Amino acid sequence: MKDVGTAEMINTILTALVIPLLGLLAKSLITYLKREIAGLEQRIGNEAVNQLLTRAADAVESAVIAVNQTFVEALKQQGSFDSAAMEKSLAMAKEKALILLGEALRKELSLVTDDLEAWIEAKIEVYVNRNKQL
Repeated sequence: MKDVGTAEMINTILTALVIPLLGLLAKSLITYLKREIAGLEQRIGNEAVNQLLTRAADAVESAVIAVNQTFVEALKQQGSFDSAAMEKSLAMAKEKALILLGEALRKELSLVTDDLEAWIEAKIEVYVNRNKQL
């Protein structure tokens, strides 16, 4: 009879300890998984935004190079590149960049930048300055 009582007592003690421990373990595991998933989602989101900005910057750079080759260089060779021509080249680069970006990319960019045109103009200035240094 002692063996049955001892077995029941061990079973009761194990049940009293194991069930709460399993609950704590499950809660810890769920918390850990949620934190890892959130970190992964953030990395994926950051990578997506970075890829979006890279594609957009490439389009703006292409626009600047195209305007420089087709408009700016010709005027510089003629010696008639003045402030009016500079303004026109900015407008041309901006227009070409918007075309190269396309509607879908412009919509995506509007999610990550408040003023798309200001972003494009800033990028144009960056690429113009880089081209001057070459």
